[in-house]
Amino acid sequence: MASPTPSGETADFLSAAPPCETGRKLNISNMIWEDGVKNFFSTYFATRRMWPIGYILGSPYSPLRAELEMPSKNWRDASEDLLALENGRDMIREDIRKAEDGHSGQRRFNLASFAIAKCNHDLIEDQKLEADREEAVKHKDHRIAQSITYDLPYVKSVSEGRIAYAGEVKAHYERYKDWTASRRRMRGRWIASLVDSGALPGWKWGMHNSIHGPVMAFNKRDSSPETEASIRFSELEMQRVFEEGQSHSFGCPALLPTRAIKALTTNTPTPKYPNLPNDPLQKFEPSKSSIAYQEGECDLVKKSDGSTGPSVKIRNVMVDGTTESKTFAQDPEGLFDET
Repeated sequence: MASPTPSGETADFLSAAPPCETGRKLNISNMIWEDGVKNFFSTYFATRRMWPIGYILGSPYSPLRAELEMPSKNWRDASEDLLALENGRDMIREDIRKAEDGHSGQRRFNLASFAIAKCNHDLIEDQKLEADREEAVKHKDHRIAQSITYDLPYVKSVSEGRIAYAGEVKAHYERYKDWTASRRRMRGRWIASLVDSGALPGWKWGMHNSIHGPVMAFNKRDSSPETEASIRFSELEMQRVFEEGQSHSFGCPALLPTRAIKALTTNTPTPKYPNLPNDPLQKFEPSKSSIAYQEGECDLVKKSDGSTGPSVKIRNVMVDGTTESKTFAQDPEGLFDET
């Protein structure tokens, strides 16, 4: 759920309160709570301090809305190029776009192939149970034969589920295989990639896992308190806002417990958390072991050819409290895998 954080305080994943916008007051007479929240966020997103993230989240002309109405157009890359030009940078080169698209596509293909191969392997193991039963009958081991016979209906049901899941994975891959790398990203993570490319100077991002999946936090620290800004939201909330027409709301879902983070890391099913974004390949994403949350910011540095380019600093905080820092310069594939 979206949560602005106040100016003059440290914007982190655990602090959230409405900002005090100097000189602006909301008329809340005869206003129900839902209308008041909607009015608050539309006002906050429209302020200069929230540009361009407020535009992306709240404008009816947002690229995240345009892509739903006209999905054949590449609204995300076009918006990134415009933001880069606004901030005195060159548009992203076509060869860089193609390299990232190819890397993202290959990654999704590998994940789909791995998921289907695992289903096939498990189906073969399921089928061995019938052979084991026949072998037990042949050797008149009635106790084992009876035990296997008792388990067979359940195993058959599981096998049918595996077949359905493999079909879902294949259909999902085919449906999105022609998408660009930027289009494949979840909405909040795509906004973070704008920070990484240098298209959003002054902004920083953070990401942690919650019971509703990934939560993204963005904050901007300028020399003047009047221009500081921050916002955080879950990816599930973004899905509901843009696809189901729901409004932004205050608060954020609870952090994912450490045991659940470790379960996701090891690809262990987590049935207690059914609200994770619906992506059948997500459980097979190779995750960085036990990362509690991740932060990123970008600086522009001079390259060997005299031009400037982004240098992205990533800080990973592990569930055991240790941290690691990495820097990515002119390495879009490495950055894509890290984040």
